[in-house]
Amino acid sequence: MKKGPIVISFVVLLVLGGIAFYLYDRGERQAPGAEPSVEATQPEFVTAPEVVPAPPPPLPDRREAKVPDLEVLPLPPLEESDPYAGEQLARAVGEAGAIQFFAQEALVARAVATVDALSSRQVPANIRVVNAPDDDFLAVPDPSPPEEILDEAGDPIPQFLSDPGNAGRYRPYVEMLEAVDAEQFVAMYERNQELFDQAWRELGYADGDFTGRLLEVIDELLATPDVPEPYHLVKPEAVYLFADEDLEALSAGQKALLRMGSENAARVKARLSEFRQALD
Repeated sequence: MKKGPIVISFVVLLVLGGIAFYLYDRGERQAPGAEPSVEATQPEFVTAPEVVPAPPPPLPDRREAKVPDLEVLPLPPLEESDPYAGEQLARAVGEAGAIQFFAQEALVARAVATVDALSSRQVPANIRVVNAPDDDFLAVPDPSPPEEILDEAGDPIPQFLSDPGNAGRYRPYVEMLEAVDAEQFVAMYERNQELFDQAWRELGYADGDFTGRLLEVIDELLATPDVPEPYHLVKPEAVYLFADEDLEALSAGQKALLRMGSENAARVKARLSEFRQALD
């Protein structure tokens, strides 16, 4: 489980498709219809205090300020969307956070590919859009495993127990997820959905609507079983696996939820339920 894929990979859609585009739309600009104030160069004097002078007409050599409606601006092509997405992502989580947590290229395409792969057995490293934690997954030797597990040669496989300290590895990702407002995310996702749909089609799916796949993945994550901790693990080679074959057979996203600990998993499920309801 060292540096394994984590369920917060889904957060890329929430942060990239929600916060990033949300901040893009909410950058510092005038509200629609607002006009820049123009002061009179020669104030009028009145003899009675109750008389209010009429505002001066606009100066003839000054153009009226027009604020474009960012909601209807055309999206950049998918292959050119990294500057657009990356800049807004840096605004959302800070430049250091964007570098620490996220891939630096093909952000939208990686987000779509990552979400699609969450229901498979693993998320290949070359498509992940969210970086795994820097520190290693923690486990301690199991002093009394429930049963002996042998490898193909008949030798005992080392068994371990998950360490509760792993919860801290994933907490920053969970907090980032909880910072996203569900309704605002959905509004921004729908407004910018064509980028995600294009990336979905480029994966080879004839159906260009990515939302259906997104809902399927959320439903699968919400169906992740609640398993008492600590988890029994084996390490036949370089990575930890669940000793329970039924748990090891779960999807990459479901196993990621288990690895982050029951408290974090409950918080993620609660937020995913909100997003699921807002998307439906």
